[in-house]
Order: sequence, then C-alpha cells, then structure tokens
Amino acid sequence: MSLAFVPTIYAMRCYFGLVAEPGSYAEILKRGHVLGRDFRVAFGDSKIELCLLIAPHGGGIEPGSSEIMRAVAEIGGWAWYEFAGFLRKGNKDQLHISSTDFDEPTLKSMLPRAGFVVAFHGASESKESIVYVGGKWTLGRRAVIESINGDFGKHGIRAIDAIDSVAPIHLRGLDDSNITNLGKRAEGIQLEFSRGTRNLLFPPDSSREARGHRSAKLRPLATSIHGAIKQLTGIAIGRPA
Repeated sequence: MSLAFVPTIYAMRCYFGLVAEPGSYAEILKRGHVLGRDFRVAFGDSKIELCLLIAPHGGGIEPGSSEIMRAVAEIGGWAWYEFAGFLRKGNKDQLHISSTDFDEPTLKSMLPRAGFVVAFHGASESKESIVYVGGKWTLGRRAVIESINGDFGKHGIRAIDAIDSVAPIHLRGLDDSNITNLGKRAEGIQLEFSRGTRNLLFPPDSSREARGHRSAKLRPLATSIHGAIKQLTGIAIGRPA
C-alpha cells in the first residue's frame, strides 16, 4: 500500500470511531494533533499548596466538565488545570487519555505541589441530574456530597457516593495511579457529572453552543462544591481522615 493513502485511511477510521483512545500525551502528538489548534492546556497555580482543581477531559472531550471546574475555581481563587479538546468531531476518541494514564507534562509538574486534587469529569451513565463522587479521600467525598445535597433546592442536582453505590467501577477513582489521588495527600476527590446534570447546567444538550449560555443553576452548584473544598483545606495536609 502506498504511504500516500495512510493519512486518508487514518482520517476515515477516526471519523467512524474505529481508532482506540490514546494511551499517553505523546500518542496524541504522534497522531498529528497540535497544541493550540486541536486542544488547549491552561492553568492557574494560585493557592496550589491547598488544593488543585482539574478538568483533564474538557472542551469537547467531556463537554461541560471544564466549565463547571472553572466556575468553582473562580469563586475560591483555587489553583486549576484544564486540558480541552477542540476538534470538530471525535474529541473523545482522539484526545481522551484515561485518568490512570494521564501524563501531560504541565499537569505532571503541578500534581506534586498540590495539597489535594479535585477532578471534574463528565459521565454518560445517567440522564438524571446526578454527580457521582469518587476518589480515595473518604472524608472529602462525604463533605462534597453533604454540601451539594444540602443545597439541592437551589440547583436540583443530587450527589451520590460512587464507592458505596452501584455506580460503575470506572467512576470510583480509587486507583493509586489516578490523577485524582496524586496530590501531596495521595487521596483526592473525583466528580463525575452525569449527562443529565450537564444538560441541565448547559441547556439543552451541553454542546459547544449551549455551553456559551449557562443555566442559573451553575452558580449555586459551584458554590456548594467550593464550600466543601474550603472546609477540607482546613484539614492538615498528609493526615489521613
């Protein structure tokens, strides 16, 4: 086969969803994707010694996850990191690195400096307005769940423990190598926002256009999550709880 046909065949496989997700940042670059054109890396490191909010699958990869993260970060002035895809289609297939393999250099340099990590993701498991709360930090999960559910009347979104419920295993965030658990504390909090939740916050379908018109429910949800994070930063770093 002539090498001239390889890019065309590869593009066709991408279009029909026949290409496996990348296993590393290097693989994304190897596929020809360009930083600043096909995806963005952005961050702010204010108060990173306390905590770090991350959206490793932002933009079109898990739509709405980076917008929710930024809303929380803006309220508290927290350190944040975003990896966002901007392909016309196929963002998840082409740019989604799993949380246990995520090795983008900027985030790798930030994690050892972070008191603990709160990761924001998009889950496709439910059309209901749910946030699956995972991660190894038990106290952290409980604090976020209580704060979100305590303000249910303001935003209409329910938080459930991804560990103690029937949530799929991949939503639990318990692997030691999961970026959620790679802060100084070695245990963090993983928030998986259902499709129903993201559609509620960015109606009607959390598409690129919809994410430009945020629901009034985003602010109270972000405030609830911020409240839990503020409470948790008062716990001494490195002391299991």
